[in-house]
Amino acid sequence: MAQLSSLIPLVRERCGGVLDQMARDQLGRAYQKFCYESRFLARTQEIEKGQSGELNIDDDHVFVSVDFVLDANGSELKSSDDYLVSSNGTVTVISTSPKVRVFYHIAPQFLLPNDFDADNTIVNRWADAIADGAASTLLMMPNTAWTDLAKSDYFKRRFTDGYRDAFQVAIEALDEQRPSQTRVFY
Repeated sequence: MAQLSSLIPLVRERCGGVLDQMARDQLGRAYQKFCYESRFLARTQEIEKGQSGELNIDDDHVFVSVDFVLDANGSELKSSDDYLVSSNGTVTVISTSPKVRVFYHIAPQFLLPNDFDADNTIVNRWADAIADGAASTLLMMPNTAWTDLAKSDYFKRRFTDGYRDAFQVAIEALDEQRPSQTRVFY
């Protein structure tokens, strides 16, 4: 797992003079928003009939949403008709399927500890985007030597482009596992 503190030099390139702790805090917030918006931290879990439907959530993470649920035959179930999802990440299966496979997303908690282990793929592939997100917030701080609203807006757009790119990658990976459904036209 990667440490977010390894991205501090990238933040300093964008926002000179910032203290390490300030950069670390904003990197944590940028990483959290990146993961939430991109839905890149996807997980899969099988739940058998009679089991509690609590989804496994990594330490220092929270449940975001269920993308889709497949029954034992690989058919996609319908939310509210075949299963229910609570806000804390518990899936209640209503259908008669003996086992279901749940595809869901998690994101880091809002306040992360300093020794937080971030996802390697995200940190390695979108390091610049996460640093852009941290820098965009730092550059908006009033009465500092590095305050620059125009640069802040520029880095915010780059950060948004970064998590949109990650969202596309995540959706394409999930679509490979989702069964294609035939449409019936009348």
